[in-house]
Amino acid sequence: MNPQKKLRDWYLLHKRDLPFRKKKQAYPIWISEVMLQQTRVAAMLPLFENFVNRFPNPESLAKATEEEVLSFWKGLGYYSRARNIRKAAIQIVQQYNGSFPKDLDSVLKLPGIGNYTARAILSISYDLPLAVLDGNVKRVLSRYYGYTKNILGPQAEKELQLKADGFLNLDFPGDHNQAVMELGATICLPESPKCLVCPLMDGCYARIHGKTKEIPLREKKQKQVLLTGEIWVIQQKNLILLIKEKKNRFLKGMFHLPSGFLGEIPNSDYAPSPFFHSVQSEYKETPSKGKFKHTITYHKLEYSVHLVNLKEPNQIQSLLAGNDLESKWVEVSDLESEFPSSLAKKVKKILLY
Repeated sequence: MNPQKKLRDWYLLHKRDLPFRKKKQAYPIWISEVMLQQTRVAAMLPLFENFVNRFPNPESLAKATEEEVLSFWKGLGYYSRARNIRKAAIQIVQQYNGSFPKDLDSVLKLPGIGNYTARAILSISYDLPLAVLDGNVKRVLSRYYGYTKNILGPQAEKELQLKADGFLNLDFPGDHNQAVMELGATICLPESPKCLVCPLMDGCYARIHGKTKEIPLREKKQKQVLLTGEIWVIQQKNLILLIKEKKNRFLKGMFHLPSGFLGEIPNSDYAPSPFFHSVQSEYKETPSKGKFKHTITYHKLEYSVHLVNLKEPNQIQSLLAGNDLESKWVEVSDLESEFPSSLAKKVKKILLY
């Protein structure tokens, strides 16, 4: 019996009873896949059922307000996913008459859908021969084929995708993809894999050679740097202050909202500017409007956002004077074009919601 058949037989016998597996419909599969991007199955299940009960198809989702969609996403976090789902639903209704498209290129053009999610939806709902590659699949394939390179390295995505394509059960691609993911989630675990009950044990390189601890290899070239900071939105009527600093670790040469890092920093490159210290001192009683996380290369950042509404613009001029920076006031509606960073979008979301 070939390994693909063994794997599918095992899956059909042992698969978890999950609501989004009951019907091979693209819409609920799409919603479940997006929810599972950052959330464990047990945590997302009740929220998934509430969501699809309220929004049972793309049309109902497209007609809903963003606020209502976000309210049904509460508890899942990473709210950009919900916004993208709604935007994609609007596109599906407008461009595809409410039916989820059936080709990879079209699906990849929908907001918030990447290569893995697109392949998962199309293979599971339409049985298209597209192999998926997520973290679980990478682990299974690395161990099975003895892939000893760093799976976080630049070539791994391409090389493992080729292995996934070659391993795909072309007769049952949807079952196959779910089976490999299920195997990684329940049997081929990162620590202490359950090799003796694995349907692929006979041909698994890592099991045969006693290398399940060494494979897959996950090496991050750069140690992550964790930083906590503040962003200050200084507003005068409908205008917001942007500054440009000669020394700024991430936003050099760009007009940006005043910001700085707090507490322990790796070195002086991350040190906040004198202007940031002045603003922080002047408005220290201003409460935070909210927090968000942001990633830049190997930096994991968490910012709190503070809003100061000025009665008179000269309140800030004394703080600007004497600092080695440029400044300008921009319309609130122009913030993202004047400060072209995803930081601006995240700040606006906090201010709006």
